[in-house]
Amino acid sequence: MINKRSLVFAALASTILLTPMANVSAQDNKTGISVTNMDKSVPPGKDFFLYANGTWLKNTPVPNEYDKWGVLNILADQNLTIIKTIAEDASKKLDAKRGTNEQKIGDFYAAGMDEAAIESAGLAPLHDEIHRIEGINTKEELRSEIARLHRQGVNVFFAIGSGQDFKDSTKVICQVQQGGLGLPDRDYYTNDDEASKKLRAQYVEHMAKMFHLMGQPDGQARAKAVMDLETKLAEYSMKNTDMRDPDKIYHKMNFEDLQKMTPNFEWSAYLKEIKHDDFQSVNVGQPTFFEGMDEQIEATKPAVWKDYLLWHLISESSPYLSTKFVDEHFNFYGKILTGKKANLPRWKRVLNSADSALGEALGQLYVKDHFTPKAKEKALHLVSALRDVLKEDLSSLSWMDDATRKNALEKLDSFGLKIGYPDKWRDYDKLEISRESYLKNMNNASEFEFDRQMAKIGKPVDRNEWFMSPQTVNAYYMAEMNEIVFPAGILQSPIFDPDADDATNLGAMGMVIGHEMTHGFDDQGSKFDGKGNLKNWWSENDLKRFQERVSLIENQYQGYKAVDDVAFKGKLVAGEAAADLGGLTLAYKALQKLQGDKPKEKDQNGFTPEQRFFLSFAQAWATNVRPEKARLMAAVDPHPTPHYRVLGTLANMDEFQKAYDISANESFMPPENKRCRLW
Repeated sequence: MINKRSLVFAALASTILLTPMANVSAQDNKTGISVTNMDKSVPPGKDFFLYANGTWLKNTPVPNEYDKWGVLNILADQNLTIIKTIAEDASKKLDAKRGTNEQKIGDFYAAGMDEAAIESAGLAPLHDEIHRIEGINTKEELRSEIARLHRQGVNVFFAIGSGQDFKDSTKVICQVQQGGLGLPDRDYYTNDDEASKKLRAQYVEHMAKMFHLMGQPDGQARAKAVMDLETKLAEYSMKNTDMRDPDKIYHKMNFEDLQKMTPNFEWSAYLKEIKHDDFQSVNVGQPTFFEGMDEQIEATKPAVWKDYLLWHLISESSPYLSTKFVDEHFNFYGKILTGKKANLPRWKRVLNSADSALGEALGQLYVKDHFTPKAKEKALHLVSALRDVLKEDLSSLSWMDDATRKNALEKLDSFGLKIGYPDKWRDYDKLEISRESYLKNMNNASEFEFDRQMAKIGKPVDRNEWFMSPQTVNAYYMAEMNEIVFPAGILQSPIFDPDADDATNLGAMGMVIGHEMTHGFDDQGSKFDGKGNLKNWWSENDLKRFQERVSLIENQYQGYKAVDDVAFKGKLVAGEAAADLGGLTLAYKALQKLQGDKPKEKDQNGFTPEQRFFLSFAQAWATNVRPEKARLMAAVDPHPTPHYRVLGTLANMDEFQKAYDISANESFMPPENKRCRLW
């Protein structure tokens, strides 16, 4: 389940989504390719993912605590172990000066690891909040409690935060978005297939059990009433495929207009209650949702309001409470929803929470000893090579006319770049952390982040801000900033090795760099200019030709089954799939350019540089995925599952077909006239 305590939701950030995965066998040679992971009984033209990874996939089941398991966990596990050492060392220093990052890291970890205190406290940390909710009888009291819960990161009914103004990228404005659902997406409430019906019944049963654990009577009936309310909210919600269109989620207005839209919710009082009322304009992401939400505030009985708030309070708080709450929360959101067999060990769960609460405080200590100037230098080398190739590409694309080309090149020249870690670290002085209570620390962190986000409103955009901690194994492109960001966490072996050859680094890390660069020109990024403003800078004919090419990817992925009979949503995954294709295409061109006229000698395993390039790409995504997780990804994730990230990308590349001398009759590749060629 997504951690709703994070309030950085307003920006259109596109990530590579390098989710926690697993260790692999050691590389067989300095070229970085693991031959022992391959299954050469599978022809590369039949299924290159299995050809590159088949033996590893067969021999590496998904561990009980995970919903998918693959190569990139060699990074995530390394980083988590490093952070564990940092946190444990800090927790032992009982004399650490109060207010320092070291004290906060140490106390946060110690409180989270104090199982005896957490078990002894039981539900006590929530008693005051539960009492407040049970006393609600009027719309005014409901609004006041919504404000309290929002400050604690519990996004009942809707979510509020800050973000750049899509049409004035120099300013930060208030943002309100649809929310308030306990299932991952609106479609989970509206789909009529048997799997969805079964999951909804299991969700109601889970809510009923939580009411019972809280000591609340009539749990089944109350859960059913909450489900009915959430279903109505879901029906008002925008589809996730439509939310990829920035034009559809930009509706700037003043609060007076929003008040007219929602007469049953007094916004001026709410803003005072969240302690941020000194701004006028707001972007209402989904007006239809807010109109519907307002109807439900009037139509729903106060008893159902209270149960709805109680449910979301306990659902968000359960991971930080005693074992019975942790276990029941995991039973639904871990086992049923994603197929996990066991929860992560406590130390990993606490460290994941610490990263959310104190990410840059941990990051300062992490990069001190675990990010080298050599890694940054080599990363800059790859970025420079990819940027040069993209510039050449934009200068010569046959489907782009001169006016659009000029704008595209200006946008590329304006790209921001961040590598490793921030130049200026986040200030945690106002965040109170102690050893008193794990849940209290999480609530304090949520309120700290809420205030930090809301304090940005009305101020100039801080272009030095990072939206991932340095130890994160991921990368992103942000359309409003027009920048690409590569944290230190991803810039290490096996995805990136300063000592490896260009073919290996470009196939894995080069693809990631190119992926983020081409997000500036995908279905979302293409709608923002070089300054980060929502503005059409395309000629009508170019936009049509661009959309025709992207539609090939939409159709391609709609033909793939993520699991059983569940197909990908073409419009949902098209942007990420196009970035995968663009990233690998640019990385391949960079390889050709860097190789120049040098002889293309085979390595000790008989692979040419081009073959190693494609193997490096495929082996970076070697992953086993549980069927429950694959179903969830198909429903809500803009990234395809790893198997089809590899096959779907290579299916459009003539260069891959040539590198492995694949004939048309043995290929998973579509006919040439069905292949997408963007770059």
